[in-house]
Amino acid sequence: MTKQLSSLDMHFLLKELKGLENSRVDRIYNSGKEEAYIQLHKANAGKSILKLILGKAIFLASEKSIDETPSGFCMLLRKHLEGKFLDSIKQLEPERILELVFKSKDEKRTVYIEFFGKGNIVLCDENNKIIDSLIRHKFKDRTIFPKEQYKHPSMNYNIFDIKDTQVAELFKNSKKDKIITSLATELGLGGVYSEEVCILSSIDKNTAPNEINEKQIKNIINSIKKLINKKLNPKIIFENDEFADVIPVDLEFYKDYKNKKFSSFNEALGEYFAHELKSIKKKESPYAKKI
Repeated sequence: MTKQLSSLDMHFLLKELKGLENSRVDRIYNSGKEEAYIQLHKANAGKSILKLILGKAIFLASEKSIDETPSGFCMLLRKHLEGKFLDSIKQLEPERILELVFKSKDEKRTVYIEFFGKGNIVLCDENNKIIDSLIRHKFKDRTIFPKEQYKHPSMNYNIFDIKDTQVAELFKNSKKDKIITSLATELGLGGVYSEEVCILSSIDKNTAPNEINEKQIKNIINSIKKLINKKLNPKIIFENDEFADVIPVDLEFYKDYKNKKFSSFNEALGEYFAHELKSIKKKESPYAKKI
């Protein structure tokens, strides 16, 4: 499978990335359009490398693989961010968007990293106006172009602050034929976490959303809260001795699968995506390699 960080994955990852706050940006690098690296330094902690795989993941890496000649966008990030301090890093809940605020004595810059679709990096000024982005887009409801005000898409429901009445309304008006599909797409839990919520709630995942009763709604909300508040216990999951998934917490859905434990979610993500990259290269055709 091709892993993309879900909203819940980001929630758990941020518990570890918060330690980067108050670090100084030393250097920014890129490897093609798909990978970017922010090298940071923090007093009494030393160097950290924050690796971004566009549209998929972000995590602390032990090393970097970089282009000899940086891209134009990489040079722009260097100009605006190097020497500044990472003031804050947070998730725009429940979206799959991270907001990184960088500050110096007289300047503030904000970087938004979007993980939906093909992903994007958006650099904004102190007024939240776009300086530029890795990919420029024009959508129905927002425009990602220089000098435009940055706006992000917004889900109808926030899994981190969900209420009984909202879930009842969602299921009543749902156009999905199965509760698991509604949880995954309309509530934004994604496939695996939706499976987990159904297991924890003792609900048949194939039940139609409009057949879910009041008691089951309470069970679903309690299960989501239980998931959100779980303690970190990162693992890579194996299926038939192949990498199948990487998870930040224990899940009933994967209880019978082989796994490898890690001391941090960052470390687990690093190994998972290093393996994924090798797998992609192995599958590459001789013709593609020649090109």
